Amino acid sequence: MYEDEAEDATADEVRALLRDWLPDTRPEDGDPLAGTATGLDVPEATASEVTRVLARLLGPVSPVVPAPRETLLIARALVVDEHPSAGVWSEGERRAVIRLVAVLLVRHGEEGVESFVRALRGDD
Repeated sequence: MYEDEAEDATADEVRALLRDWLPDTRPEDGDPLAGTATGLDVPEATASEVTRVLARLLGPVSPVVPAPRETLLIARALVVDEHPSAGVWSEGERRAVIRLVAVLLVRHGEEGVESFVRALRGDD
C-alpha cells in the first residue's frame, strides 16, 4: 500500500470514528455527517489565502518541529479535507496547509482551529 493510500484509509477511519461518537444515530440514518453537519462553514478560498491566514495566526515561526503523524491526520481529516475549496487545491498546496494546521493544533488546540475558522470567515 502506498503512503497516500495509507493516509486516505487512516483519514477515513478517523471520520468513521467520529460518526460512531455521534449520539442518536443508527446505520440506517445513512451518513450522519452528511449535509450541513460536515465541512467548515467558511467561504471558498485559494490555498494561498488560507496559508496567509494560518501564517498570521501562527506568527513568526521558528524552526518548526514536524507535527506528530496523528496530528497531521486530524488536521487533514477534520480541517483541510472539510474546507469547501480543498478539492481544487494541488496536492502540494493541500500538504502545505495540512502541515500548518497541524502546527496550529499542536500550539493552540481546538481554540486555534476556532480562531482559524473565525479568521477565514472574516469574524476576527
